[in-house]
Amino acid sequence: MNLNTWIEKKFNTKKYTLEKTDKGISNHNYLLTINDNKYMVRVPKKNHESLGLQHAHEKEIIELVTDLDVPTVLFDENEGVKVTKYIEDVKTLDECNDKDRFARCANLMKSLHAKEAPLFIFNPFGKIEFYKSQIKEPIVSFPNEKNFLEALKKEYKPNALCHNDFVQGNILYSDTKDYLIDYEYAAKNDYRFDIASFFSENNIHYIDQRDQFYQAYFDGEIDPMIDVQVQAFERMEDILWGYWANMLYEQRGEQIYFDIAKDKENEQWKSSLPPEEVKEKMLAQRGF
Repeated sequence: MNLNTWIEKKFNTKKYTLEKTDKGISNHNYLLTINDNKYMVRVPKKNHESLGLQHAHEKEIIELVTDLDVPTVLFDENEGVKVTKYIEDVKTLDECNDKDRFARCANLMKSLHAKEAPLFIFNPFGKIEFYKSQIKEPIVSFPNEKNFLEALKKEYKPNALCHNDFVQGNILYSDTKDYLIDYEYAAKNDYRFDIASFFSENNIHYIDQRDQFYQAYFDGEIDPMIDVQVQAFERMEDILWGYWANMLYEQRGEQIYFDIAKDKENEQWKSSLPPEEVKEKMLAQRGF
């Protein structure tokens, strides 16, 4: 697809500027300016179809989350191109210094999970097998992977509309409104997957930060076992996104995917304790 031709056709103009940004991992992102109006344009990178995503599903979700997402101007279901309004003066999670930023994200997530879940499911176990099947030369491995995943399957309960990709760039803060953006992976899933995604993708390991999130998400009624469960999902997500990155590194040859894959592999040491020892450690830290 020629992006300039696409823009000229959709906006019926040849008078615009297009500036590529450094945002996005599996997509290209551009700042589009037409007259005095600014937009963000998301365009899939090559081999995007290997991710197994369905743009029709994303379109359905976008219509459900208008209160959470940045306003969508255009969504091309065939090409996977999404145009949204450009919001001034927003900060991503890593840029935000507000001491309540973890609680603010919890409120976004809680609002998402309260919505009616679609029929289609983001099955992390199936995704792991799919990504592994696309890899010819593995660069990562995970200890006791098979037994761990089989055990977690027994606890897995897809019960909510989940975002499934809580990386820092998908959480935007402003003085007037907070946003949760980019619903490519959104589908029905276990709500604990999203919590684990937020913690894992943003290296949130300190107890006070995690507890601030839990206090907001659960309205102060925190099950002392929740963090033990979430840590199991964090370990599973390291496996999932490790193979995802391995696959994309093989297909695209970009260093960022190699780095992500090895980072996910290296995170496994944090989950190396047997389950009972993890449980005892977490309960002791919280005074139980």
